Amino acid sequence: MKAKRIKEFTNYKMDNRVYQLRRKVIDMIYEVKNEIKSLPRIDVRIGQHKCNRVLAVAGCNDNIVWVTEDAINQGEDKLRNTVYHEIVHAVTGFGHDESCPLMESKQNHVLNKQECMQALRKYIK
Repeated sequence: MKAKRIKEFTNYKMDNRVYQLRRKVIDMIYEVKNEIKSLPRIDVRIGQHKCNRVLAVAGCNDNIVWVTEDAINQGEDKLRNTVYHEIVHAVTGFGHDESCPLMESKQNHVLNKQECMQALRKYIK
């Protein structure tokens, strides 16, 4: 059974504003789904992490991601990097890889859409 909550993350109650934030994340997931047809459904939660430096969290091998409003407000490319990173965790359970710009534990590099997809394909076929 999937975890609907994690103790470090407070889910926002769904309203029009939260729906719009969530839609941005879902659109990024559909970018991947359009390229990788076998990608499973990924649940999306929007809220706030207890640690303000954390942008998102994934349930490893659990097909669920929690994304902060701060991550969404950082712009399209940074959000894409965050969402694709969390997709790898959520779908494969793979941890961080400091030699891969997409899977670094800290977002030191911002990849464009094509670079993100190329890096993601190393982990998800």
